[in-house]
Amino acid sequence: MNNSTFFNDSFVPQATGEWATVQLINRIIYRGYFLFLIVAGTCGNLLTAITLFRAKLRKYTTCQYMAVCALLNIGVLLTNTLNLMLTQGYHIHIRSLFDFGWCRMNTFVAQWIRGMASWILVAVAFDRFQQSKTVRRTQRKDDYTVIFTMLITGLVLFILNLHYLLFTGNTVTLPEHNTTFLACFFDKNSGNGIQNFFGKTSIWQELVVYIIVPCIFTSIFNIYIIKNSFLNPINNEHLKSRSKSRTRRVTTMLLASNIGFLSLVAPAQVFIAVAFDAQRGMQSDENFKSLLNQINIYQCLINTYYAASFVFCFASSSLFRREIDKLLNRHYKPKHSLIGTTSEAFAHYENRPFLQQARLSGAYCSNSSPNNEHMSERKIQKRSTESTIETDGFI
Repeated sequence: MNNSTFFNDSFVPQATGEWATVQLINRIIYRGYFLFLIVAGTCGNLLTAITLFRAKLRKYTTCQYMAVCALLNIGVLLTNTLNLMLTQGYHIHIRSLFDFGWCRMNTFVAQWIRGMASWILVAVAFDRFQQSKTVRRTQRKDDYTVIFTMLITGLVLFILNLHYLLFTGNTVTLPEHNTTFLACFFDKNSGNGIQNFFGKTSIWQELVVYIIVPCIFTSIFNIYIIKNSFLNPINNEHLKSRSKSRTRRVTTMLLASNIGFLSLVAPAQVFIAVAFDAQRGMQSDENFKSLLNQINIYQCLINTYYAASFVFCFASSSLFRREIDKLLNRHYKPKHSLIGTTSEAFAHYENRPFLQQARLSGAYCSNSSPNNEHMSERKIQKRSTESTIETDGFI
């Protein structure tokens, strides 16, 4: 939802007694924890996207979608999470610093990215559901499904979020300072009909479009994915056992991310949309403190999810961990280096004519000679390495 509508310390009474504790907790959350989420989440999501786009993983369309999700999560952290940190932690209303154009563009981009992050999860769940029903042995090189899906989803969400780009923001007069303030949200108490309408309906629109509908589709697809991939898997004798194992690891990685969204983001957004009532919170200090603490907790859950893509992938998939290890350490050798090593091992014999002549005469050509044993070990090592880096031919 539009994060500018949340409480901040300017609404809190003077910091005495229990209110001092509430304000301290509020600062710890929005200044400390949210800063940690932005820094760690941006680095983790970027590393996740780079890893999923590596050659061994990007042949899976599931990994391509999840890499896009990681990049969208960075966008959420740098828009909604950053805005929350500045507004609630430092009283810097970044969306209200300039004019209506800046306010509306900033809000529109933030809402569009959040919507894309939710619906790409639906797209990847549907993609994995289809692949769990039908197994293909080869990947089509001209398959642009991911790109087309992103373009269509982005266009639909652009249309659904146009009201943020056209009508967000209202000028509010502050009686205390006798000044005007650009409130970068829809004001349901405004005398403007458009502001009043979207102020009452935008929260529910966000809840339905970004949370409820994506959660329903994601849950249904996940149930069938678990059934087709784990409870009653497809038996395809053409696929190697290693390919089937890799496919299951990719599926597990997807399920971990989807479960994180369903358990962290969905309940928190439902609570904020249903239970958030500023007028009820103002009825008494106890109601206000209770509402403030609940909102802080649920905001932590929501923004933690967008920073935790790396954790979900790393904890759920050994294939992802192996690629991370290769990416960070780079201790493995490519195929051409093995060929060069093998040729170097016998180069010194070619430079010694008397050894070469003796070898041709049969004196050193016995099958049990150390040189032939060394050559056999090199061939075995080369074959095992080639089988390790062999592609699956499976999407």
